[in-house]
Amino acid sequence: MLILLGGFLFFYGVFFHSTTVSARQNGEPVVLAKSESALMKDASVSGVKRDETGKIKQTYEIGEKAPEACST
Repeated sequence: MLILLGGFLFFYGVFFHSTTVSARQNGEPVVLAKSESALMKDASVSGVKRDETGKIKQTYEIGEKAPEACST
């Protein structure tokens, strides 16, 4: 039973859970809903960061090419 519950929670987290991310489009602030898997990829290559208020912010503008590799 625990294995089924764990599998369900994993499936939900990977495919359905999303988080709001602040971004910019043409210099104007917008809010996006990003999936957990896309957010993890962006975080691994410095595509997102937390701002002073603790909210997640995208480091590149919408329409720009996202970072492909970690800056370090």
